[in-house]
Amino acid sequence: MRVEFSIRASSAVACGLREHAEWQRWAASPSPSVPAGELALDLSHVPAMARRRLGRLAKMAVLVADDVLQQEQLMDLPVVWASRYGDAEKSLALLRSQVAGELLSPTAFGLSVHNGVGAQHSILRGMVANAICVASSSSVPEAGVVEAMGLLGDGASDVMLVCYDEPLQGEYASFTESPAAEFAWAALLTQKTEGLPSFALSALADSAQPNESAALPHGLQVLQFLLNADQSRLTQQRSDGGEGGAWVWERLHA
Repeated sequence: MRVEFSIRASSAVACGLREHAEWQRWAASPSPSVPAGELALDLSHVPAMARRRLGRLAKMAVLVADDVLQQEQLMDLPVVWASRYGDAEKSLALLRSQVAGELLSPTAFGLSVHNGVGAQHSILRGMVANAICVASSSSVPEAGVVEAMGLLGDGASDVMLVCYDEPLQGEYASFTESPAAEFAWAALLTQKTEGLPSFALSALADSAQPNESAALPHGLQVLQFLLNADQSRLTQQRSDGGEGGAWVWERLHA
């Protein structure tokens, strides 16, 4: 499998990083580190009642999604929400309530499911286009791109991919794979277009490709590759499902 696409707009947020120039400097570093510092989340454009329903990770995802919509003056389009764990803290809170014998809130349950973030954003923006939520072990960005390409193949002119994750908390923390960080990024994907940064993603059946450095969570590895015009290739060993093989990202033109 090999797909080619261009990116029309993007946005990202993590601790200590928000502006595009800051992300470019981070991506251009020879050894980018896990983002650290204060997390700047300005969601003043979201009504207070809706804002209160959003957890910290959901706020990050909504922030970057809204930023891309605003950059391109888009009102409605298909969105792929890609996260390995989603808003797991809300699920954990429900489980704690159940253990304590407390009544469970239907609203809290609705907000805890894996597509809860995408659903809240669709309602908030009055969007009716396809909204797909994917989780794919260690290949989350790749799964998101594959879904987005399917939507482009069905006739969508643009598809927004939102990748977001955070370290697991509380009783789930021991399942977090290192390195981990909280981050969210959104990219507006379109068919390969001259004049736009363009990429290819291939799924190779063999496993001879070496893995790149694992100094970053894979979602941030992919973001660094997309932002760093000097990086031509990124290889990720496929460890999910025990099938082996590798994902290979290529930069076609900056």
